[in-house]
Order: sequence, then structure tokens, then C-alpha cells
Amino acid sequence: MTQSDSIKPRKVLIVDGYNMIHRCRFQWGGGPAVGDYQIAYNFYRTLRSSIEEFSPDLVYFPLDGKPAKRLELFEEYKGNRRVEITDPEEIAYWESFRRQKRIIIESLKNDYPVVTVFHPDHECDDLVLFLISEYHSNDNVTILSSDTDFIQILNTYPESVKLYNPVSKKYRENTVYDYVSWKAMVGDKADNIPGVRGVGKKTATKILSTDGELDRRLEDPLFKKAFEKSYSLIKLLDLEQDEDGIEFTRARLNTESIKNLFFDMNFNSMLEENYLKKYFNTFEKLI
Repeated sequence: MTQSDSIKPRKVLIVDGYNMIHRCRFQWGGGPAVGDYQIAYNFYRTLRSSIEEFSPDLVYFPLDGKPAKRLELFEEYKGNRRVEITDPEEIAYWESFRRQKRIIIESLKNDYPVVTVFHPDHECDDLVLFLISEYHSNDNVTILSSDTDFIQILNTYPESVKLYNPVSKKYRENTVYDYVSWKAMVGDKADNIPGVRGVGKKTATKILSTDGELDRRLEDPLFKKAFEKSYSLIKLLDLEQDEDGIEFTRARLNTESIKNLFFDMNFNSMLEENYLKKYFNTFEKLI
């Protein structure tokens, strides 16, 4: 993996892997995807339509590893997601989801010309920053995700990186203030990051919009402790020292294997000759 020597910037699409798979749990009507392979069906169609929409030269699909360093800092990081499930139907649903997720990831690694990226001890968000800073700082990059944490990458690369929210179908705007500082004060309920007590979104924006106000607030030991703890959890990590542990995989387009998989999952509409031709043509364009 080396940065291209080409003068012309490449169009790079970075798909937040698990974010897309989780979005495919829902059909267009907003209801949960049901059936043995409905999530997978939604995923393969969504992946193809996304590549058609953005017309990239290169596609990355980074995956989540264990957030080892953040758990060292705060053992309850994302602890709100560890919920015991007892309802048999819900248990069966999540078992089906995990099974389909494994199928999707394995097929991407073995049959598609997209670059999957994984480190066992780091999250997708950190891998995205690594890819951009290490290989694509001079390319035109679009991050496809509904996760707002990537706004901090817009702060660093305002000219070359865009963040597209597939839920609202709009590009997120960059912030005039440091997004990590703002979110460190506000906190992140989704990741179980508390933030600073008594500071909401409007107050955080006002603090960062007033010269010297954040420094003044940091003179308060309680504010400083809460702020720095949240900041260290939200700030994306520099993975330069862990680069050797990052796994890259990229396969040649294996049309026969993909057809067989679609057949096994009874994706009859996707097996029609005209659709398959268009489907494969989408991925043949990738370098």
C-alpha cells in the first residue's frame, strides 16, 4: 500500500463498514429487515448503488476491532451497548444478523475488488483517519457514514475530504470550531461518554466561539478533568506505531462465486442477466 505518484487526485470512497451493515437492518419503509438473508440482500444492493453514486476509483471498507486503548482509559466505554437479551425472538434476530454480517465480510474479502481494512485492537474510525493521513491526503475522499465523529477529519482535511450521511442523504458541514473539543464538553450517549456536567450543545458552541473562554473554563479542576477524559476518548488515534498490525485484503472480482452466493441466498431478482451485468460492471470499474 503506497501513495500513488500520479499528479491527478484519485476519487476515494471510504465506507464505514459496520455502519452500512447496521443500516441494512432496515428496509426503505423503516421496518426491520426480516428473513434469513434480507440484511445481506439490502447490503449488496446498497453497496452497488453507493459505488454508482460516487463513482470512486478506489473503495475501502474498514472494520471495527476491539477499542483496546479507549477501554484502558474508561472501562465503561460503549458499556451501554452490552445489554442482556432474553426474548427468544430478539435472540434469534441478532444471531441472524451476526451470521449475515460474517457472510458479507467474507464475501467482500474473497470476491470483491474493495479494500477491507482491520486491526484487532482499533476501531473503524481510527483506521479511516490512518488511511487518509497515510495514503490519501492529496486525493478526493468521501467518507460514507452516519457517524458524526468523522467531522473531526473534516476539521483536519477541509479541502480534500467530504462526509456523506446516507440517512439524510446530505453532506455534513464542517464546523468552524474544533469538533473534538465541542463533543468532549457535550459527551456522546451512543458511546457512553459523559462529557462535562452542565454543558449542553449551545453552551459548548458559545464557549468555543468566545476567545479564551475554553482556557478560562479549564482553570476549573472539575471541568478540566471531565473535559480531558472525554477528549481522549473522542479524539481519533494516531495509528502510525500500530501500522504493522493493520490487515489489508483486496480480491479480484469473482463473478462466479458471487453468482453462487446469490443463488444460495435466493436473490432471484439479482440473478437476472441484465441486473447481474450491471452489478458486475459497477465493480469492474474499480482499480
